[in-house]
Amino acid sequence: MSKIFLALRAIITRRVTIQFDKVGFDFKNVPARRLYTFISNGLAATFKSSRVWALPTILQIEPGNICNLRCPVCHVVTENKAKGFMTLAHFKRLIDEVGDATFLIHFWGWGEPFMNPDIYEMIAYGKSKGLQFISSTNGHFFEQPGAVDNLILSGLDVLIFALDGVDSETYERYRHRGDFDRAVQGLERLLQRRRELGSLTPRINLRMLVTRGNEHQIEAMKALAQKWQVDIFSLKTMYSFDNEKEGRHIIPRNPLYQRSTYDADGNPVRTTNRCKKFWNHPVVYFDGEVVLCDYYNREELSLGRIFDGAGNFRTVWNGAVARAIRKRFRANQLAEVRCGNCIMNYASVDRCVSHAFRLEPLQAGGPDA
Repeated sequence: MSKIFLALRAIITRRVTIQFDKVGFDFKNVPARRLYTFISNGLAATFKSSRVWALPTILQIEPGNICNLRCPVCHVVTENKAKGFMTLAHFKRLIDEVGDATFLIHFWGWGEPFMNPDIYEMIAYGKSKGLQFISSTNGHFFEQPGAVDNLILSGLDVLIFALDGVDSETYERYRHRGDFDRAVQGLERLLQRRRELGSLTPRINLRMLVTRGNEHQIEAMKALAQKWQVDIFSLKTMYSFDNEKEGRHIIPRNPLYQRSTYDADGNPVRTTNRCKKFWNHPVVYFDGEVVLCDYYNREELSLGRIFDGAGNFRTVWNGAVARAIRKRFRANQLAEVRCGNCIMNYASVDRCVSHAFRLEPLQAGGPDA
């Protein structure tokens, strides 16, 4: 569907659908400033302009980068970065700046978001600004009294629940330090309490990261998803990021569940980098560092920190560093930065999630897989 048609339809109907990981987030009666964001960022990404005239369509915010698990190719393991949580005050300051222009908050980073003690209040505050939220969890923190109710009452729109196997042996092969039974109990408690409260949210997206060790369990996992009556079942493809030696051996054999296409020697085949994150989907890490892409969190793509002094997001979003990086991307001068060897040079962003199945009919206004 052409960008012009999408823009005209949004203006006429005041309705916008944002696709994220093959799930649609529907926005109705969209105010003028958000319409401007949608149209302006679409044009900026198409023409790869150095300046972006609107705030981001989607903003990733990292509640914290602390995690209870040690998955082998995650940045929590591969990066020696200072750990911490975003404070509620900093979060509110950021939301106050972007809340009436941005559509969707992608609410996790390199850690387990529900370890942040203020996360439920954060979500509720963002929802009060008309934002929609998607978050992700490994499910180990819903046994605490009130945690499930707080999650449901926060208004979170979609929760990705990561469960990478139908038994503890398979699950814990990748989710190091994970507890399969504890995660399942958390999921069942959440679904039961959602029914008791008569709530339509959060929509539960049961997510399976497909690896060589669990690809044989995909159909069994889908059957469990149907048994539990989750809303969506999705399959995420994996990539080794900065741990190629470890990652190469756990990529699934079936090409249907691989993010890249591989040659006869097992090397990913290079394609055109069509990434649009520099124009509509940046990241704010827990400490206020703004990065144009969450795939790599070292300083080369950093725009600076916004929680220090009087800094703000808009200033760095269109600052000299951001404009210079976008110019380099447009000129295909990527060899010296992570973009030159990023997974987006080897796979479409649509391959991050290979499949998403809607398992139950959704009520009006809910996301659609």
